[in-house]
Amino acid sequence: MATDVQDAVDFVEECTAADSDSRGLALTDLKFRYGDQWPQYAITSRGLDRPQLTINEVDSYVRQVTNAQRQQRPRIKVHPVDDLADPKIAKVTTGLTRHIEVNSDADYAYDTGFDFAASIGFGYWRVRADYVSETTFDQDIYIDVLNNPFGVYFDKNSQLPDGSDADGAVVATWMRKKTFKKQYKDAECHDFDARGAGDSDPDWETEDEIRIGEYYHVDRTAAKLIMLSDGTLLWDDQMPSAAVLAQAGITVRGERNSFKRKVILTKQTAYEVLEENDLPGRWVPVVPVYWTRVLIDGKWMTQGLVRPAMDPQRMVNFWQTSITESIALAPKAKWLIAEGQDEGHENEFRNANLSASPVLRYKMTDVAGNPAPPPQRVQPEPPPSGAIEASFLASENLQRVMGMFDPAVRGQQTKSGKAVIAERSQAENSNFHGYDNLTRSIKHTGRIILSYIPVIYDTKRVMRIIGEDGRPELVTLNEPAPAMDENGQPQMDETGQAIQKVLNDVTVGQYDVVMDTGPGYDTKRIEGVDAMMQLMNTPVGEKVAQVGDDLLVRQMDFPGADVLADRLAAANPMAQVDEKSEIPAKIQMQIKGLQRHLQQAQQIIQQQAQEIKFKAGIADAKNKTDIAVAHMKATVDAHDTETWAAQDSKESLADNQTKVLVEEMKGHIALLLARIDERSADKARADADMSAVN
Repeated sequence: MATDVQDAVDFVEECTAADSDSRGLALTDLKFRYGDQWPQYAITSRGLDRPQLTINEVDSYVRQVTNAQRQQRPRIKVHPVDDLADPKIAKVTTGLTRHIEVNSDADYAYDTGFDFAASIGFGYWRVRADYVSETTFDQDIYIDVLNNPFGVYFDKNSQLPDGSDADGAVVATWMRKKTFKKQYKDAECHDFDARGAGDSDPDWETEDEIRIGEYYHVDRTAAKLIMLSDGTLLWDDQMPSAAVLAQAGITVRGERNSFKRKVILTKQTAYEVLEENDLPGRWVPVVPVYWTRVLIDGKWMTQGLVRPAMDPQRMVNFWQTSITESIALAPKAKWLIAEGQDEGHENEFRNANLSASPVLRYKMTDVAGNPAPPPQRVQPEPPPSGAIEASFLASENLQRVMGMFDPAVRGQQTKSGKAVIAERSQAENSNFHGYDNLTRSIKHTGRIILSYIPVIYDTKRVMRIIGEDGRPELVTLNEPAPAMDENGQPQMDETGQAIQKVLNDVTVGQYDVVMDTGPGYDTKRIEGVDAMMQLMNTPVGEKVAQVGDDLLVRQMDFPGADVLADRLAAANPMAQVDEKSEIPAKIQMQIKGLQRHLQQAQQIIQQQAQEIKFKAGIADAKNKTDIAVAHMKATVDAHDTETWAAQDSKESLADNQTKVLVEEMKGHIALLLARIDERSADKARADADMSAVN
């Protein structure tokens, strides 16, 4: 159904009528924060010739709150919520959400919205899908900053602080007329002129730009929802014929009246609709963030930090101006002298306030010749102490109103660390509701992104995901692959066909968002290093270093820390955990531990085998040495026998022959014994080798 061009105009007029008071006050708040702090009646009454100083302390206090928010950004985490959802896919989707935030500079959008909320009570950003480039059909999801909250008209009936119940929103944007005429050749160049307070400044209108309204609205169409006996849910216009249902053995289990919900975006001027597109998801993709929002007399009133601080800030300006004016108008210190005492020294007295001369001469008599006392210096009146006290009181009132106290400004003595932390906690608690509202709004942004992901990333596609530590990684979404059984073999169906499954399928399952609040990653990293270094000095520090040395080094901020951490991780079996594996990390670590123990046992066995082999070698060498000694002994004995026989000429030849035979027999016996010993050594060596093999 085409949208009537008047629908957006009527919507803006309804929002303007409901929020006119709040928007007018918000515009005053914004101008006040940035220096427009003197009311017109005060300017008129003082006139143009009197000073009107602005000591802008409000902006400094607001920046204290907004800068603290930048140091502890809420983070989106995705959790599965039904049986079709997968925790692994939830982790991939979380990384994909971080990619969307980084790719679209979402931190700038969040910071700008929160800054406006702290100043005027409300701010906005929006989610959109757009093509990656002009030459592709691939789309990405983006989070856009909205720099002018007064150009946003949000559903006046929205009750929830994150705006998730809104049925409509209009965002007024500007486009160059040259671009407009090229993009919409047949359209008339007329501004979308419906606007309210803060969005009606004629200075914003230029001759070369045209104002376009982008109207987001929810369209509901009545329909009947039908549940079949197999659990399938269908709309009544999707129902197959009764014959088809009967053939499949399916019956209708129940039906109820419902409606089809569709989000539509129309871009238009005051007279015609330029574009109309159906959007993914079920929410209006414009997200508000509020500071304080309360319903008064049937109208929503919003305010930030500035409005309550206006009167104390004006007091600071008034009393500081009064003190400055009092000092500026006070006369210079004068000389009180008798008439005629400066005769001949008129220039010296006239320039006494300007001259550095240490001598000032005067006459000791007046014009009548009578003795006169020395001239006296008359000091002007000091600034009124009441004005100074009122100025300090105004500054203290401003701190009380803002909920932030500075010990140095209050003139208090140095405090302990616990006292300073307590005061800081008090200041944070005073304004925590604004930070909490920001968390709600970012959480709703995550829900909108989750509703976009199945539509935008519905095909096989390589995408970057970003981990909690900021490390990027490439994954393939919606990748078809054969299903594997426990043995790593492809699974077959009844017909013998391989069963297919989709890896990293982000198009099925229901997921929800939880928020990770507290300090940002950089702050957590610094605090983590301090905590781990303190842990190293405890009795368990050595054990921690053995299993987590790479984690400690990786958190440190020095050149080469990541390289050193990777090398430590390579040597640490406990660090070789595959987060993508189907096996839980705890089981992986147990397996790694068992593998480490098995490796140690194998090393021990190898060492023992080497020791046995070494001992067997020593025994073999000893046996060979003993055999060589026996051979040498036998040879020497034989040689001695021959020498003795040749020299013993006195004995008879028979005796000599007998002795020779005896000695030869001894030699043969020694050789035989040596061979027996050699065979015994060979057998012992073989037995040792067999034992080593066993």
